[in-house]
Amino acid sequence: MSPPMEAEAASGSFRRRRLTVDALATALPKIESTRSGGKRHRSHRMSTELGTKLDESSLLFEKTVVGTFSCHGIEPSEEGQPHAKINQDRGLVWYPLADDRSTACFAVFDGHGASGDSCSHFTATAMRLVLESHPALMTEPQRALRESFLRVDGLLKCEESVDSEVSGTTATVALLSGSTLHLAWVGDSRAVLARSALAKDGSKAYTAIDLSRDHKPDSKLEHARICARGGYVTPAQEWGGPARVWMTPARELPGLAMSRSIGDHVATPIGVVADPELTSHELTPSDEFLILASDGVWEFIDSQTAVDIVAPVLRSRGASMACTKLILAAGEHWREEEGDYRDDITAIVVKLPCFKH
Repeated sequence: MSPPMEAEAASGSFRRRRLTVDALATALPKIESTRSGGKRHRSHRMSTELGTKLDESSLLFEKTVVGTFSCHGIEPSEEGQPHAKINQDRGLVWYPLADDRSTACFAVFDGHGASGDSCSHFTATAMRLVLESHPALMTEPQRALRESFLRVDGLLKCEESVDSEVSGTTATVALLSGSTLHLAWVGDSRAVLARSALAKDGSKAYTAIDLSRDHKPDSKLEHARICARGGYVTPAQEWGGPARVWMTPARELPGLAMSRSIGDHVATPIGVVADPELTSHELTPSDEFLILASDGVWEFIDSQTAVDIVAPVLRSRGASMACTKLILAAGEHWREEEGDYRDDITAIVVKLPCFKH
């Protein structure tokens, strides 16, 4: 990332441009737990904007164990100089869940459209409340995740303060319970696991394992569902433009570059759904860290490269510095490839195992 970008972050100018939608939390209906035990302590934390002072008293894990930051994007202005745009990403860590100190959640949301920041913020807030209140959270976590995604989408559709007809958000949620990792996601915010093995020279080598797959409109299953429901998909362009979903062959709204999301309700009838894909993984001692990130990282950095960037910094300086390094590397790629435009970039790095025993 270029020095001007770092200086801009340090100056705090971007914070004045960021839309505050904390009031959305009060707009959510009260969600009570159906489990016994009365009130439970809930701790959660949104990703810190890169360049702001990290309030270590608010951390839910030691900064060497879990690191998360978000970096606003930039776009050209009428004067020709790039300026900060509203950050539509949200990263979220919450721990413990259901008062179980061996259970935590890590999630990334990447909003899009004119109300993308409101959609991602609402979804992050609602997802935490809905998932923690689900009666099957500890016994049937995949069911709890799926039903929570669908309920949050319904809440967003009914929320009059947020226009989710042609705006929405990705959602990638990692629920870690002991050594079992449950994933649920819609869209293209990715989760990657780093697995280690000894190389021939005795050093550690890391392999990136994609835990999620990007929901692209032109992938076989996604394309089939959209077409079966009357939607239309234009293919990826030779110059790099993504495949997109449209209501008709005349390219009538929404032009969405993903096939699943929370929100984008104008496209629900044509198969753009909030029904998440689900996987579960039993972690082993060779699984050393987890990365969740928005496509601000993955646009120019593949999963293996991200693991290679994070691994040495995580070993020497911890998760927060490793997360910073990954975001800075992604920002530098944006500067080289796109000049005065950069997407929002959000990442979470989790050193495994992350729970104290």
